[in-house]
Amino acid sequence: MNKIELPNGSLAQVAEYKEQDIAEYQNPLIEALPPIYSQQEVIDLLSVYPPFNKEERYYEDNKRTHLIQRILRYFQPLPIHLKLYTSVDCLLRAGYVSRNPITKEYANGFVNNWNHIQHGFSEQTAVQTAQTLSIVGISGSGKTRTLNRLLHTYPQVISHTSYQNQHMNLYQISHLSIQTPFDGSVKTIIYDFMYQIDLIMGTNYFKRYSNSRLSTSQLMPICATIARSNHLGLLIIDEIQNLKSVKSKNSSQVLNFFTTLINLLNIPMVMVGTPKAMDIFQSQFRQARRNTNSGNIMWDRLKKDDIWDLFIRGLWQYQWTREEIVFNEELSTALYDASQGIIDIAVKLFMMCQLRSISSGEERITIPLIKKVAEEELKIVSPMLYALRTNNLRKLADYDDLVFPDIEGFLERERIVLDQKQVMDSLKQGASRKAEQNKLVDDAVFRLSILGIAEGIARETIVEVINQGNQPNDLSQLVQTAFCAIKMPKEKELIGNKEDARDLRVIVDNEKAHDLNAYQALKKAGFIKIDYPMGEIS
Repeated sequence: MNKIELPNGSLAQVAEYKEQDIAEYQNPLIEALPPIYSQQEVIDLLSVYPPFNKEERYYEDNKRTHLIQRILRYFQPLPIHLKLYTSVDCLLRAGYVSRNPITKEYANGFVNNWNHIQHGFSEQTAVQTAQTLSIVGISGSGKTRTLNRLLHTYPQVISHTSYQNQHMNLYQISHLSIQTPFDGSVKTIIYDFMYQIDLIMGTNYFKRYSNSRLSTSQLMPICATIARSNHLGLLIIDEIQNLKSVKSKNSSQVLNFFTTLINLLNIPMVMVGTPKAMDIFQSQFRQARRNTNSGNIMWDRLKKDDIWDLFIRGLWQYQWTREEIVFNEELSTALYDASQGIIDIAVKLFMMCQLRSISSGEERITIPLIKKVAEEELKIVSPMLYALRTNNLRKLADYDDLVFPDIEGFLERERIVLDQKQVMDSLKQGASRKAEQNKLVDDAVFRLSILGIAEGIARETIVEVINQGNQPNDLSQLVQTAFCAIKMPKEKELIGNKEDARDLRVIVDNEKAHDLNAYQALKKAGFIKIDYPMGEIS
């Protein structure tokens, strides 16, 4: 691809536009990006397998010491890397959808930014498509290195000179990374943003504004104008956990700044941090809401499974000791036990084992050597590793860069899970008891109605008996208790009124005219309940 040199000596790739199958991606800023890679293509792009020659094992000791450094370049793509690529690629392209430089609406954005500079920032924006992605990973997991490798698959600066036979004169910065300051200063972030732009483009924004007396609210729309004029695609904020060490007020100000920046720039943002940053992400509703738009990538240490096996087998081939040791399950277990699945520790331990083996003259990697080197050389992190190895929850709570904060609440979560199970069991039992109680009430009402008690009075009395906590053990006792509790009507109303439709004698007498016996009459009236239908008798 053609490249041009910028005034500061850096290179910009000349845009080559690719036809887009996705309609909304028909935009010069998206068409100039690399194609959407397949899974296999991503694997090929990310993989780094340093050169290795078995003859190098017979080099002098001092040369082999240098060769071992190649291991640091080893990069084996893992499933989480593919997930990260998809998330970042979608975020970058979607962020450009509403920022097409050949549309009138996008041009109006510069006018709006100028109004912000003149009259102050307003929360109102025309279109909101910007999203954020949070990458939370333990220290040593390789999150920053992986993200950098992914970003390197995109040209950072693209030069546009013409598009569809129309003149175009603009530069496009596909991505920009800045670090969260330790002092939690919003101005420090703004100045770092300007400084990084200057390094890439050869501009002088930092020199121009760092000595000015402009306030933060005045600098924000200026940042927006710089980002718009350079068509920034993705802003990466690394080491977000640094905010936890500053005052809560400063931390809130930075989070508010990020939220405002997204509103103002309408540019996607990726926030990267250790598990310590989880409290920060969740400290404000607006930021927590935004960090669910594109999802969160939770990057934990490797488990002892097929993924660990894939990683460690690829690493194991780089042996510069005189004797080559064939990889086996025992060695894999020893390395995992010593590193607890933390990639950075596993790689460096493997390197240290080779260096020790060469210096001692042993010239082979063994399980005792792995244990000895780990014990002697990993003393600084040994308390953390021991806490991981023994699953010491109290100790793990102190190492929030190595474990996710939910470890802190492990016991509490277990109690909550247990409580939820108990609640569900209680709800199920309650539903069952309610069904049984409803059947009991219906049966009792039915029996009282046979005794001439009106259904409404019978049901009300039975419910009252039950609510008073005087529910008898069986149906017969419930009926008896309810019957005694009913204030009986006058004898005339109960048994002497021949016109009472509930009087069993009246029902039987009335049905005699239809040649029905007493059983048939009461059955027809619903006073005889048949729980099990009788089969026809042939």
